[in-house]
Amino acid sequence: MVRPLLFFLTFVLSCQKVPEGIDLQRYKNQFVEGKVVVKEELKKFIPKGDFYLIVAVLKEDSPMPVAVLRVKNPKFPYPFRITGKNKITQDRFIEGRIILKARISKSRGAQTKEGDLIGVLTTRAGTRDNLILIDTLVK
Repeated sequence: MVRPLLFFLTFVLSCQKVPEGIDLQRYKNQFVEGKVVVKEELKKFIPKGDFYLIVAVLKEDSPMPVAVLRVKNPKFPYPFRITGKNKITQDRFIEGRIILKARISKSRGAQTKEGDLIGVLTTRAGTRDNLILIDTLVK
């Protein structure tokens, strides 16, 4: 008896109207997806043992990332999808023109270090089939 009642209450409460003033389109396109590939000549520089792929979403006018995806020991090409769940703070949005920075590093930290591999792509939020080419070795 309790389960049907809980189901009914959940159903009724989830069917409420969206409050006025909420821009659903802003939330709908709050994602970016694609894949990360490594330039053939740089594959030998991928660290042995544990390493991280860090993909950061930045706005063109700010060095502070909006969202970050960290993956330990990925296989390349690596398919990614970054959504609002990956945001650093909930008050910023993945929207408009964005910069995707992919980095392969022994460290999971934010700072780029010597020996890291990086790639950058400018794109738009809400797009698929983005290709981030990691083509630079940090010296």
